[in-house]
Amino acid sequence: MERNGLLRKPIAYMIFILLGFWFFFFCLTGKDLATEGNILWTGGYLLRILLLGLSGGGAVGAAICFGLYRLAAGRGENEQKTGQKAVTRQSWPGGAVFGGSFLLLVLGWLPGFLAYYPAICAYDSPTQVGQIAERTFIDHHPLAHTLLIKWAMDFGRNVLGSVNRGIAAYALFQIFLLAAVFAFGILRLYRHGVRPLWLLLLLLLLAVFPFNTYMSISVTKDTVFSAFFVLQIVSLYELLTGALSGKRVTWRELLFFFSTLGMILFRNNGQYAFLVLTAVFFLAVLTGRKGRKWYGRLFLWSVAGLLAGNVSLTALFQLTGAQQGDKREMLSMPIQQMARCMVYHGGAGVLPEDDGTMDEEDRALICDFILDEGYRDYDPVISDPVKRHTNTYVVRYRLKDFASAYFSLLAQYPGDFVNAALAVDAGYLYPADVSHAYVNTRQDVRGMGYVQTRWAEEVFANHGIYKDSKWKWLHERMERWADGNCYLDIPVLRYLFMPGIWVWLYLLLCGWLVIRREFARCLPLALVMGYYGTLLLGPAVQLRYIYPMMIAFPFVFLWSTLRDCSDIADAE
Repeated sequence: MERNGLLRKPIAYMIFILLGFWFFFFCLTGKDLATEGNILWTGGYLLRILLLGLSGGGAVGAAICFGLYRLAAGRGENEQKTGQKAVTRQSWPGGAVFGGSFLLLVLGWLPGFLAYYPAICAYDSPTQVGQIAERTFIDHHPLAHTLLIKWAMDFGRNVLGSVNRGIAAYALFQIFLLAAVFAFGILRLYRHGVRPLWLLLLLLLLAVFPFNTYMSISVTKDTVFSAFFVLQIVSLYELLTGALSGKRVTWRELLFFFSTLGMILFRNNGQYAFLVLTAVFFLAVLTGRKGRKWYGRLFLWSVAGLLAGNVSLTALFQLTGAQQGDKREMLSMPIQQMARCMVYHGGAGVLPEDDGTMDEEDRALICDFILDEGYRDYDPVISDPVKRHTNTYVVRYRLKDFASAYFSLLAQYPGDFVNAALAVDAGYLYPADVSHAYVNTRQDVRGMGYVQTRWAEEVFANHGIYKDSKWKWLHERMERWADGNCYLDIPVLRYLFMPGIWVWLYLLLCGWLVIRREFARCLPLALVMGYYGTLLLGPAVQLRYIYPMMIAFPFVFLWSTLRDCSDIADAE
């Protein structure tokens, strides 16, 4: 370790050079796939990528590391002079901070609510409303969220006088939930000494960030999940800044537990993201020299949250008499990879590049797995067109045959497997990617841009749900922004709206913490990266999928800058 307590410079530079290499790798391959449609992984191409990645990416990574190292060293000297525990004096009562933040956020989003009254009924809501009407539930969509919609509809019908008003009440519930979570996060940052100016800027950002308006009024599980995701981030930092109280259960631990429960109930991949954090706690217990008791207690709380979440899911399954949903969503990546191999090597005649070199046995299994020649619908940036034709029976009951064919194709066509993964995940890895904005675009169908606002009016009309905008002028302008992907026309700032930038911002922040050897503060990033890993295996790049990472970042950033945020685990 360096004299000033920072990470050794050779290790720090190696980390950032590696990050720079991968950043250049994904930018170069993303650009090539967007322009050429395919990459031939020849020795010459690999050498070019390697040289450009190491030279360009290495230089950028080293420059960033140099700047961060200087910043960290200067900050360390300043902390020694001013004192580690120095915090900003609080002059406002907590109730005023929370209430004022909550009110401003609600007022900032209410115009969108009036414009889209009763709500934006897009994404999965037509399917969920159909399940509610038919009383036939499927756990492909979280049952907790489907029941939440059902209760809103029943409340509207029985209390408010119409189902439409019930959907409006649901939208208001989401607005209040998201605003309350944001306001609570701002309050806790204020309690820990973040300067009011920074909190005011954060509040204004949250109020005017356009996606917050759209998502807060969209009838989708992702908004509720995002609220619990941010709440768990806040609870993790609170656990880092507040010592555990022996055998007594603290409010911080209860917050952590219930936010875990919410994450698991409102997204099917929520528990997979949380498993990564649980695994980190477990490894810390096994290998950590400090804080084993602290990590052990959090590990037990994590296990308790996982058990409670799965017990709750089972109870909801039994309560509703739900049927188990098809698991093809989990096979999105293999579907893309096998379909791509088929159109490039299966002799299907879809592309002129098809060389017909695939073995007959592998071709036969793909035809059993992807029915009705569905591979002809292969779209590099979204798996849904092919996924609709998949027969998951092959994976469930012929797993040995499926695995044999999958690994056989991987050995024969590794480049196509890599291309399929890079193409469908380009929006999450390549900051300049724009395919995410048009992934759902259909000819002559509006409301299918990056922000989806399309109503399936023919479905909702039969259930008493209809558009009733209270501010049509604003609705027309918000529709242009959403459906026309106008954010792509904004210079520089447009990258804050694009999904490909966020993982790099988190990685830079993680690098900053590692340079300062503040390893315990990286714990919330384990949750973020666990969730991000599930996105890379998903069917496409969507705003609603990346949204939790977008809204959590400002909180993660400000918590990471706190001077009085002592690492309890390291100090134990």
